Parts: sequence; C-alpha cells; structure tokens
Amino acid sequence: MSTWLSSPLFLRRTILVAAGALAPFATGVAASLPEVRLGVLAFGTVQWVASVIRSHDLDRAHGFLLVTEPVANNDSAKVALLGGGVDLIVSDWLFVGIERERGLPLSFAPFSSAAGAIVLGRNSPVRGLKDLAHRRLGVAGGPYDKSWMIVRATAKRESGIDLAQAADIVYAAPPLLSAKLAQGGLDAVLTYWNFVAALEVAGFRPLVTVSACSEALGLPAHPPLGGYVFSKAWAEKNLHLIGGFLAASAAAEDLLSRSDQTWEAIRPLMHAEDDRLFARLKAGFRASMVHPSPNEETAAANQLFAILHTLGGNAATGGLDRLPSDVFWSAPS
Repeated sequence: MSTWLSSPLFLRRTILVAAGALAPFATGVAASLPEVRLGVLAFGTVQWVASVIRSHDLDRAHGFLLVTEPVANNDSAKVALLGGGVDLIVSDWLFVGIERERGLPLSFAPFSSAAGAIVLGRNSPVRGLKDLAHRRLGVAGGPYDKSWMIVRATAKRESGIDLAQAADIVYAAPPLLSAKLAQGGLDAVLTYWNFVAALEVAGFRPLVTVSACSEALGLPAHPPLGGYVFSKAWAEKNLHLIGGFLAASAAAEDLLSRSDQTWEAIRPLMHAEDDRLFARLKAGFRASMVHPSPNEETAAANQLFAILHTLGGNAATGGLDRLPSDVFWSAPS
C-alpha cells in the first residue's frame, strides 16, 4: 500500500475501484473503527482531500474514521504532532530529517507537488529577480521555506545577489501577505499556489513560478515539497491505519482528478465565489497530483537539500549536513 501514492494514476484507479467494494461492510461497523487524526490548516488544501475522504466514506472503506483537528499554523501543527495531539500533519521532509537526527523517528509520504510563485504589486516595474533588490518582499513559510530557498538560489545563480540580504523581507502567513500586497504595503510576495491563483484573478501579475526556478537549478519542475508526516513508530504499530489513510488519500485524489461534481461539493471550503478562481484552483490542484517513483522523490529531495546547504549552510538545514536515508515512508515487507 505504501507505493500507491507514487503509482501511475490509471493503476491507482484500478486498485481503488476494487477497494471500494469494502464500503458497505465498513459502513456497517463504523462505530468500532479506529480514528486517524489529521491536523489541518484553515487555508491548507489538505482539508479539500479530507472532505472528499469523509463525504465519500473512503475512510470507512479503508478501515478507519478520519478526524480533522484544526491547527493555527505550521508550527502549531508540528507541536500537535510531536505532542501526540494528532497522528498526521502536512509538513516537509526536512522537518522529518531534523527530528530523526534528534532521536524522534518521523516519516514522510508525499502529498502534493504544488509550488507557488512570486506575485508583483499593481503597476510594478519589476521584470526579473534582480529587480527585487531594495524592495519589500513578503515570503510565506519562514526563512527556510523550501520555495524561498529555491528562489534565492536561482537569483544568486542568475544575478549574483542573495535576496535575503538584498531585499527588505517580511515573513508572514499567506492571507496577511495577500492583504498587504493589495494595500500596497509590499512590492511583491512569494506565496503558496492557491493564493497565487486568487491574486491572479484579482489582477496581480506573477513574476516567476517556483517550478521555473526549480528547473533553472536542474531540479524537477515539481520537486517533493509537502507531504504527510507521522511517527514511524505509530505507523509500524498501525500498518492498517497508515496504509488505509494513504489509500483513502489516493482515492480522494483520483476522484478530484476526474469528477467535476466532487469539486462542486468542496467549493465552499475553497472560498472560490468567483468562477475564474474556482477553475484556476481546480486546474492547479489537478496539476499538482504528480507522484514520481520513490527513487525519484529521494533523489530530488537530496538535490534540493544540497542546494539548501550550499546557500544557507547548517542553519538552512536545521544543523544537518546530509539528509537521512530513511526519511520517506516505506511499509515493512
């Protein structure tokens, strides 16, 4: 089951259609099913997947009940996971590697390859990354966010400047950055893909995508950035739960890849009253459902880790000089 998320979509469909035959049985015993607790951000796209899982009884079909627990931000999500308040969160593989080095074995299973972009303020004269020097640049995700490090590395390679030093950087949550850009308080923002879509619909112009920067650095256009993070000990003790959850997530992605009706059902969660925004979000999410093979994911993560370390040293990699080899989840055979 651990390989389903990285299988071709058509193969996953065949497997998951067969698995759907378990749904009537699972519904009949729902009261006795164990819970899987997933921490979700109010503005995170994983809540879309969670909604599809529950509304289509994909959790029951795979032997568990999905419970979503709201978290205020990425740091709160990590605290909830490490404190045992939730079983899974969406984070990144570097967090997993850092915690492993500290003696807490976590595991990472890729969820989305969606990447954001730098979006400019209205009537901006900026035409390239070098033009962001001495301007106010908002960055979502913090100083060591992977997308930010990719953009910094690209600017350094192309123009010899480190935007962390050359620009006036403001780190904040995506909703606040969007508001500040609209108010003219920032010249540009590097933000998540769903907020990029909303800004584009509102008339703002993207400068460069993180995907384009990745390719400029020799990385895949869609490197593994975000994924499900969970305790390895919990997963090994509950193989049926982690396997069932990953299978249910894959089944939800399958529905979202081919069913427009499924998108209509989750539209209220997307805050997409505008039809153009709704269409962009749907297309963007579908494009993000790229799951390379485990070997490709590991290779891309190690490439990106090397870039992070070269650019920011151990400070950029949480004190690590290499990425531990067993960060990506693989179920025991």
